[in-house]
Amino acid sequence: MVEPEKIADGVFRIAPGRSNCYLLAGNDLTLIDTGMPGEAEIIKAAITALGLKPENVGHILITHGHLDHTGSLAEFKKISGAQVIAGAKDTAYVQGSRKTWTMGREGFGGKIFKTVLFFMETFVFKYQPALVDMPCQGGETIDCFGGVQVIASPGHSPGSLSFYHKDKKLLFVGDALSGAEGFHLPQRFGCSSYQEALRSVKTLSELDFDTCLLGHGAPVLSNAQKQMALLLEGEQT
Repeated sequence: MVEPEKIADGVFRIAPGRSNCYLLAGNDLTLIDTGMPGEAEIIKAAITALGLKPENVGHILITHGHLDHTGSLAEFKKISGAQVIAGAKDTAYVQGSRKTWTMGREGFGGKIFKTVLFFMETFVFKYQPALVDMPCQGGETIDCFGGVQVIASPGHSPGSLSFYHKDKKLLFVGDALSGAEGFHLPQRFGCSSYQEALRSVKTLSELDFDTCLLGHGAPVLSNAQKQMALLLEGEQT
């Protein structure tokens, strides 16, 4: 049993394995990312522990089309009929017409990472594709949890998205930044384009937010916008 962690009113972090999912609970239920294949039961149990019903999830927002964020998407869509939102350039990966290991990765480390992913996706995990109902380019507003803005943040993957709640000053960035052992810029070997990823971080840093919720690791709960700007300054020096 994974205990959901309350981040703010109606916002909960669920960490079923190596990546984070987030539940937004207001007049409706919205799930951001869905973990690895086989983690659906863990996520459903966490939602149930809050006195809520997984089948009432109305929207599933996908930050990017990597297996550790889309793995249990098909099962959640099946039980809830939720509308799936993902980046237009990642839609082929989410829908299964392209394998995620074929995405570009930077440098020698990226080539090693791609090889590991090939074996994982071929021999270890079986991905169940899911239909994307709303492919997004960025700039859209999703009618859930009082209105969630879609921010294009490519670089980690070609179609990475971040999700911004202006009133609550919350920013969900997926893997546009790294939360592994602290708050960092994205890891180059994990990016399809590192320079594009840095441009996305700059775009995100110009938003007005206090809390940054990451795909991996603990959220940055205060002064997140300032901390993000400082990361960029460090990259430029």
